[in-house]
Amino acid sequence: MGVKSPAEMSAAFARLFNARDTAGLLALYADDAMLTIDGAETARGRAAIAKMMAPMLESPLKIAARCGGCHESGDTAIVRTDWTLAAPDGSTAMQGSSAEVLRRGSDGYWRFVIDDATFSSRPAKG
Repeated sequence: MGVKSPAEMSAAFARLFNARDTAGLLALYADDAMLTIDGAETARGRAAIAKMMAPMLESPLKIAARCGGCHESGDTAIVRTDWTLAAPDGSTAMQGSSAEVLRRGSDGYWRFVIDDATFSSRPAKG
């Protein structure tokens, strides 16, 4: 599984996250993908990514995500996703912007190679 256009990745991720479709979410990642949520800890490979995502998927939070920008060059793309995590009462639990590098596979589908969930919303390191 994947998406046919990198600009579709934000919406696909949100749909699968909100459905708590772990297998579908993991299929959005390349076999050798890397994920970081906080910029400090990293998960490499689908098994480690599943483990890192588990607490979020076990929570009652829902995500709203939109593509905030997308640039494509050949089989590589960079995407900014602006997202908000909402609590069951509708209040904002967290919000931020990610930076994601995607690669188009031989099957024509795009998948995450690097997913930094808070990259664009963390303060710059001096």
